Amino acid sequence: MSQAVAREEGLIRAVNPATLEIIKEIPAISADGVRDAVEKARDAQKKWASAVWSEKMACFSRIRDVIVKDMDKVAAVITADNGKTRVESVNSEIFPVLDMLRFCMKEAPKILKEERLDHPLFGILGIKSSVIYEPLGVIGIIAPWNFPFCIPMTQILMAIAAGNTVVFKPAALTAVVGELIESIFKKAKLAEGVVNVAQGSGSVVGNAIMRAGVDRLAFTGSVPVGKALMKKAAEMLMPITLELGGKDPFIVLDDADLERASSGAVWGAFVNAGQVCASVERVYAHKKIAARFIEMVVEKTKRLRVGNGMDFSTDMGPLIDKSQVCLVEAHVEDAMRKGARVLAGGRRAENLKGHFFEPTVIVDVNHDMECMTEETFGPTMPIMTYSDIDEAVYLANDSRFALTASVWSRDENKAKDICRKLTTGCVTVNDCEYTYGFAVCPWGGPKESGLGRTHSAHGFREFTNMKNLCVTTPRLKKNLWWHPYSEHRYEQMKAFATGVYGKGIAAKCALASSAVKSILTQ
Repeated sequence: MSQAVAREEGLIRAVNPATLEIIKEIPAISADGVRDAVEKARDAQKKWASAVWSEKMACFSRIRDVIVKDMDKVAAVITADNGKTRVESVNSEIFPVLDMLRFCMKEAPKILKEERLDHPLFGILGIKSSVIYEPLGVIGIIAPWNFPFCIPMTQILMAIAAGNTVVFKPAALTAVVGELIESIFKKAKLAEGVVNVAQGSGSVVGNAIMRAGVDRLAFTGSVPVGKALMKKAAEMLMPITLELGGKDPFIVLDDADLERASSGAVWGAFVNAGQVCASVERVYAHKKIAARFIEMVVEKTKRLRVGNGMDFSTDMGPLIDKSQVCLVEAHVEDAMRKGARVLAGGRRAENLKGHFFEPTVIVDVNHDMECMTEETFGPTMPIMTYSDIDEAVYLANDSRFALTASVWSRDENKAKDICRKLTTGCVTVNDCEYTYGFAVCPWGGPKESGLGRTHSAHGFREFTNMKNLCVTTPRLKKNLWWHPYSEHRYEQMKAFATGVYGKGIAAKCALASSAVKSILTQ
């Protein structure tokens, strides 16, 4: 395990968002240090890629054992650095990483296995064709602060399982978790240079990672930064994966189980204080059940216990910093100015020292309000009513984001029909916001939610070069499409085209006849 710090260029001050206490000061890396880290990763990559799978599996097993053994410590560090509750540190941070380890150990050999391709002409021409999946080289990973453990760890694990090495930039707001990740790989005795942690600001470290020429960049964060990175990647023709957020709709049908739906809405809106790209950011409730649904949601929201996530009885912790509190406050104020009503919360939790905002339920909202169109990334639940399914689908799709969505109904077939009409990367029925925890499920979405996928075989292969390998065992002296050309050659090619792609027995007989004549006349 390599700590990629060549020299200090300032310090990152880690602050507990619940108490505002300084946890630690961490040296930031320089641009030169980033370049050195990429070079170290490139030197290590050839040896790592050639390691047999049993060696990699043993390493992954050690990583799993370290996390399981130190789970209390890992959860405590995440909670202190990010603010989320310790329950959430386990179920939304540690669990997904353990599941990704299981996925990589069990499925990676199958995903990376050479695939045989088939075609009617391959047998005649003596061709054997396959697809092989090779590592790209060095992967740059830029992680967010809202899930500082599970997002980078799951991406790192996929990247190194595919034979790559990694240069990883933790979010500056959760640099202590970045150090934690580094220590886990060190304890697991991962080979030197395979994973390199580069602490610092996005402007220094993120840009330096790209300038150093990594072979792919995976970024999770805001739309403006994602667009800026994509522009730089385009100039370098660097492949890039972007996961940029969501404004995820929650559609409650008139036949929904309101007890479950209201509980799901409250958890989905306020887990991690709403700082989740898949958070329930806008609710659409059918007019027939809206009043009862809202009543149940408000009652459950008011029962939430807000405080320091280190307290096991806390249901919702703080926001990450003051700027996030101000953004949530601005969205609530904008809604109220435009006619919305706040039924629960709506203000800062002044009795608490840290960056706290009360869990907030807003009604009488519409799509002229920022709380329904812009990513709030905070503990708000705006609820809008609708009259029919077509209206609900229109409203749900009326967004520049398209990461996740959920539909709530006792009629699963009806709900699935609605799901197919929603533009989104992931959609769930009678549940929400959990699929990232299962490595088999692809993650990502269209529109401004990003580009590409992580997780699943689809996301795994984004960390590989897909190479087509074709081997010919010659059965002809020369291929039919080689020189010299002639009318006879033209007729032969027509016969082959008809035989392969035409219909009926006659076409197949023509193919067989043409093949025999080709062999005999060469």
